[in-house]
Amino acid sequence: MSTPPCLRLPLTALTACLCLAAGAALAQTSPDDESATTSQDRPELPDPAPAPASDWQYALGLKLKADDVAHPGKQIKLRPVIGLRHGRWRIGQNTSEDWLRFSGYRKDTGIEYDWKDSDKLKVALSLRIQNITDNESFDGFGSGKNTLRGRASISYRLTPRWSMGVDFTQDLLARGDGTTVTLGGSYLWPLAERSSLSINSGVNWATADHWQTQYRTAPAPASPWRAGLGGLGAGLSYRYSIRPQWAWFGTVSTSRALGQVNEVSPSLLTWSGQIGLLYFSR
Repeated sequence: MSTPPCLRLPLTALTACLCLAAGAALAQTSPDDESATTSQDRPELPDPAPAPASDWQYALGLKLKADDVAHPGKQIKLRPVIGLRHGRWRIGQNTSEDWLRFSGYRKDTGIEYDWKDSDKLKVALSLRIQNITDNESFDGFGSGKNTLRGRASISYRLTPRWSMGVDFTQDLLARGDGTTVTLGGSYLWPLAERSSLSINSGVNWATADHWQTQYRTAPAPASPWRAGLGGLGAGLSYRYSIRPQWAWFGTVSTSRALGQVNEVSPSLLTWSGQIGLLYFSR
């Protein structure tokens, strides 16, 4: 049926208005709808993973030490400080993670493996080349006869500040340095976020051949050397982190000879100390 001529013009105008309104509505909503649709269809990409931290850690430095503070001119030495750690393995000086918690009655190790490492209990096995002449770790500077010494260390933290431990060592090459046992304890006093003070004490026992080798240049005791206690020591160690990667330290310790060692020792008490500067990888 045809539209009457009188209605054609109004209908045409109404149709044109509706088309214009629909076009305007589509023009206003299409960008948002397209972006929403695009964001829904596009898969979210995961955040880039951070670069893995290196498992290697190292420490480098220098220390000035005096084995006998009473005669520093004859005993003062300048020595390098080197430490390297990878996972449970460590060589030499402690690295930054445990440097401020280091228990002072223990000496630096050679190659060490942390067999058990928990918040309370630590068990470590280590090897080091030891200079029998001066009873120090081999560093390439001292002269004299060397041997390979094995050590098993057990330490237990009683409280966040108190800890105790025991070290067993053995001359693995049987070059006359025998067996030693050291029992010690320490108190850690955090002075600030970057500094700490450690007070430590220990007593050592050794077999007859160890004492005989260590005091071979001293007068012989009244009776043949026998196994027993040789010294009671105490020390104080201060550590300060200048920056996250730089730190300095100072230690002073004293030892009193016991048993047959007291008979041949030139002095009842000996004092030693050292000061040094360290750089840590992180």
